[in-house]
Amino acid sequence: MASSTDWARTIGTTLVLHLKEEELATFRKYKVFALLEGSGRVAMNQGGRGFDWEVRYRNQPVTSNTGESARVFARHNLWQRANLPYRGYSVTDMVTKREMLENRGVSQLIDVAGKMASRLQESMQEQLGQEIYVDGNLPGNENRWHGLESVFGVNGSVNIDTGAHETTARAEDPFLWPDDIYAGLSTELGALGGAQREAGSWPYVPVDPEYDYYSPLICNYESSYFQGANQTWKDQCIEAIREGVQHAKRNDTKESQIDLVLLNRKLYIDFLNRLDSRERAIVTKTAGLRSYGFGDVVELDGIEVSTEYAIPSETGYALSIGNMEMKCMEGQLMTGEGPYYNEELQAHRYAVSVLANLKMKSPRNFVKFSPQPA
Repeated sequence: MASSTDWARTIGTTLVLHLKEEELATFRKYKVFALLEGSGRVAMNQGGRGFDWEVRYRNQPVTSNTGESARVFARHNLWQRANLPYRGYSVTDMVTKREMLENRGVSQLIDVAGKMASRLQESMQEQLGQEIYVDGNLPGNENRWHGLESVFGVNGSVNIDTGAHETTARAEDPFLWPDDIYAGLSTELGALGGAQREAGSWPYVPVDPEYDYYSPLICNYESSYFQGANQTWKDQCIEAIREGVQHAKRNDTKESQIDLVLLNRKLYIDFLNRLDSRERAIVTKTAGLRSYGFGDVVELDGIEVSTEYAIPSETGYALSIGNMEMKCMEGQLMTGEGPYYNEELQAHRYAVSVLANLKMKSPRNFVKFSPQPA
């Protein structure tokens, strides 16, 4: 039978100690978190009311010169400033004095106080796994993270022949027209000017740097462009993934390259079945997801492809981990508070909280795989 001393020791130490001992569990449980933590992309003890960063959107103009031509000197602003607030989550519970007295000895079916830390942490972990993908711009999400969906708003499609904006998405166009606001800046093509440098269609032709400096690739995997037996993910998934990943290589720095493709589970199963009809891709990377203990990984063209349970239905993403960062205000992702005793309620109260946000340096480094818009 538990004594009152046991209760006091459990209440006074379990929550804080458990969180400290299990801090890495959240990072290791989810693929994006694991890669961010493993590559040093998690920043703790961040201050300020939020955070901002500079996004370079153009280059200085280059002119021809014979070696004797007069030169013109002028100042050029090359940057736009993006900014995000910190956002957070909390999970709470409490145990009344009467409940603790009842929950002891042979009557104790569940250790309410002693297992409080585990339950709070598990509840927070499960929620954070979903927040990686949330749209922090939507009404009602004002206090939630700016997850991946915060950059992938669309408005029609990119005309495959001319690059023009089609306000109603067309089945023949493989890429949708990006139209969102992320960290205060527009993701729309040409929002700050610039144009295509050749006849044809973005992203197939070169463009001025400012034209797509902040624009993600959003691939319509049901497009007739891919010429599958049927215009479905099942028949066109490999072609769509290749199209998105290869065009993301317009970002020509090592930091900007695509590291990982994550698919909704149904899409991942269809992708595996399609691979079975060809030649199964074998994972050869030694520093990828398998090194973090994840077994459900294959490769396509040298890029890891996997799944995560919280990915929205009919959706996939290609991620550049080098352009992502988790910024946390406190010294650890999850902070335990309490137990605090409330004399009026005669109860011990517990809380676990998170104050952080995800940063994507520029949406142009990311790809979404989406069905044909209605």
